[in-house]
Amino acid sequence: MTDMRTINDMAARWHAQVMIGRLSPEDEQRLDDWLAQDVRHRLAYAEVAAAGYALQQVRPNAVIDKRVARSWPVWMTAALVPILLAVAVMWSPHAWQNWRSDVHTTAGTSRVEHLPDGSTLQLDTDTAVALSFAPGRRDIELLRGSLAIDVAKDPAHPFRVVCAGIEARAVGTRFVVARQVSDVEVGVIEGVVAVRTDEQSAPTLIQAGQRALVDQRTGAIRSEPLPGASYGWTRGVLTFDRVPLERAVAEIARYLPERVVFRATTHAATPITATFPVDQPDAALLAVARTNGLTIRHVSGLLYLVQD
Repeated sequence: MTDMRTINDMAARWHAQVMIGRLSPEDEQRLDDWLAQDVRHRLAYAEVAAAGYALQQVRPNAVIDKRVARSWPVWMTAALVPILLAVAVMWSPHAWQNWRSDVHTTAGTSRVEHLPDGSTLQLDTDTAVALSFAPGRRDIELLRGSLAIDVAKDPAHPFRVVCAGIEARAVGTRFVVARQVSDVEVGVIEGVVAVRTDEQSAPTLIQAGQRALVDQRTGAIRSEPLPGASYGWTRGVLTFDRVPLERAVAEIARYLPERVVFRATTHAATPITATFPVDQPDAALLAVARTNGLTIRHVSGLLYLVQD
């Protein structure tokens, strides 16, 4: 396990690069990945950012050479505990991704975005998208979450969605891209979408009624029929068809602002078949728990604990 001194040193290095504007797009992705790996990474980065902010407030007229690396003494960190706690709660990979994005949603909200080319994006809960539109180019990047795209036809300028280095390309069609823990999912509702893992690889064509699951680590692409209940969120519902209970709870949790902790391990694999309104995730979580004899402890604004 990485020791805290190493983590703190890495957090300071990343923050220094951000402050002097030396992050390339590849570096930004590496920072996103590093923050997502461990809550200790996010807390360490929050401490560095908060200490830097506090120092600027104490000396507002001081001229600070950002090229000089600085270390923060223990007494300063202790004095800044209230600030550090606030920033630690706020600062997460999501905050960083929101800052990078052109459009994003928070937990429990959705959004429809109309693009200059006539295409339409439908963002699911807790989703962030960066747009890169220019003459002759229609590119977007899915930073997190799930995205449904209704592509305006333009054969001369394919529409590209990039997610974790994986590309989905279409000319005029409807499809969904979802960034999951280990896979990127591309589900095709209408038309054909070409999926590839890098610019040199041959594309895999995914037809309407199919989806591709792409392993983010190995780049392996698995194609399978699109389940009938898929992407209910685009229609305002959450639909589960014999989905393991733990996975169903995890999906419902995406729509709740509070954290959901699942400790009903003996029921984790119990299959769930149900449909819930997407705008009532708290009621959905309660119904799933009660139906399976589980209890929920709720700390308002903070936590749901699901247990046997």
